[in-house]
Amino acid sequence: MSFGMRLSALALGAVGLGPVGPLAGTAHAAELLGTGPMAGATVQFNEDFELRYYESTRELPGFEDRRIHDYIEQVNRLNGLLNQRTRRGGMISAGFQLDQVALFSNRYILDGTILRSWDLLSDSVDSPFTDGMIELEKLFVSTRSRQVELTLGDGYASFGRGIALNMKKNTDIDLDTSIRGARAMARIGRSDITAVSGITNAQQISQDQPNLGISRDVSNMVTGLRFEQHEVGPLTLGAHGVAWRFGRSEDADLDRWSRYGEDIDALVGGVSAEGFGLAGLDVYAEADLFRYLSPQFYGEREDVEFQARTGHVAYVSASAYPGLAVVQVEAKHSRDSERINAFVTASGWEVATVPSMEYERVITEDSAAALNSDSVYGGRVRVDYSAVGGTVVPYLSAMSLRDTGEGGLHFNRSPETIVHPVGGIQVTASKVTGLLNAGVRVDVRDDAAEGQDRLLHLDGDISVPLGGHDHLDLALAAKHFSWGENVQDQADFTEMENALAWHRGEKLVFVLYQDFGNNPLAQSTGNISDKLYGAVEATWKPSSELALRAFYGAYKAGIRCSGGQCRSLPGFQGARVALTGSF
Repeated sequence: MSFGMRLSALALGAVGLGPVGPLAGTAHAAELLGTGPMAGATVQFNEDFELRYYESTRELPGFEDRRIHDYIEQVNRLNGLLNQRTRRGGMISAGFQLDQVALFSNRYILDGTILRSWDLLSDSVDSPFTDGMIELEKLFVSTRSRQVELTLGDGYASFGRGIALNMKKNTDIDLDTSIRGARAMARIGRSDITAVSGITNAQQISQDQPNLGISRDVSNMVTGLRFEQHEVGPLTLGAHGVAWRFGRSEDADLDRWSRYGEDIDALVGGVSAEGFGLAGLDVYAEADLFRYLSPQFYGEREDVEFQARTGHVAYVSASAYPGLAVVQVEAKHSRDSERINAFVTASGWEVATVPSMEYERVITEDSAAALNSDSVYGGRVRVDYSAVGGTVVPYLSAMSLRDTGEGGLHFNRSPETIVHPVGGIQVTASKVTGLLNAGVRVDVRDDAAEGQDRLLHLDGDISVPLGGHDHLDLALAAKHFSWGENVQDQADFTEMENALAWHRGEKLVFVLYQDFGNNPLAQSTGNISDKLYGAVEATWKPSSELALRAFYGAYKAGIRCSGGQCRSLPGFQGARVALTGSF
């Protein structure tokens, strides 16, 4: 491109598609009156509308001083729920989730040709709109009584501690994959039986993360059964089994229900035991066996001759309450259990999770490898002590893992021993409350030439009253990571995330954010300097059911983990406005 080319940065957006009622439906709930079959039913709507302006650092050759690639994203999520009591005291419910997204100003004209800076949809998605999409993400109807619960449509299921099956929302990292099919639960005496079968229905439109290059979801078939027997002495005993058929990329054009006619890829079976007050202990134990029937779990071609292989997990936890202390002990042994997520990891979610025992607030690219390792065992001990009438609670936690995995996400070429002590204190005085945590993590490689990876971290929260309903909240977090000797020769880095919030009464909140990061593996650039990020946010809550939030500035990219799942989240620079309502 030359400087003689004509360029017009037009506000070319989603032709034919605007926001879906950004104000209408902010919140509505009512009891249906009359004498018909729906008399007395309640209807509830939850609305979440967001408008985001992205400031892009991309440059167009020849026009480096023009913000050609800035764009606007508008997202809307509407949830509806109807509940109706039955004459026998049960409940009938029906609900839906309708999502909509559109991009604006994501195109420009160069020498008479319309070009796109950003594509909302990939070629695999059919939409009547050029840069927009409307999706009925969730739809269900359910009936519940004391003995039976039945759900048709989108639902969720988790067996035990989620080791064999863990299909549930994880809104902390903007993930929502339901099972579209049927879920039934029956209570017979002291026994509970849960059965679920359907196809996975991954959320297509993200509410909090940027929507770019949305691709068609390739569904997977899952069928599971869990049996629990209560009051077996002091224990509750459980047994479960799960069967999977995973979709391949070449299956995208096939009917999603065709998974039921295809060969099974994996089987998972397990048992569990849980007891409270057992010799003064609360205990939980679970063992699961994984049977892999497809070579793709091991990175091999589908057409090769393959012998079925197995993996396993054994997990146990126990809590004791001596005096004013609480002592928790956890241990696990996991081998080839993470392979069950091989087909879905690229989409950012998991079908099953093993308790990580990690301190998830400080997960890095390096420790994420141990969290998702196919060969790891170890334990953790935590002691909390309640002092000063329970208003001061110091704690100490120590974890040690042996990770023999060397492939996948691992940077190390030899097995490693991980040691991670963490200590902290929680204060809940009448006026000032606070929490402080600090720790050090060391990964000791068997090959001394690889050195050790070391992480120092500190985080805390403190709330101070200012009189009346006003108070200040300060959140601090910092970590410094030092690499050992790795082939990639990464650079050591430091990261910080800080926030100061002023709560002005019960209706106004003003927040100042500051991030710092020089991690070369995190792909984002600061708005104050290359490594420094700043932002401001204001929230107005005229009522408990309605909130308006405005944000301007930037925050850094990084890894965020919740419930054993990790996701690399992009940074953000620009402005965003959100309107949420619920009643």
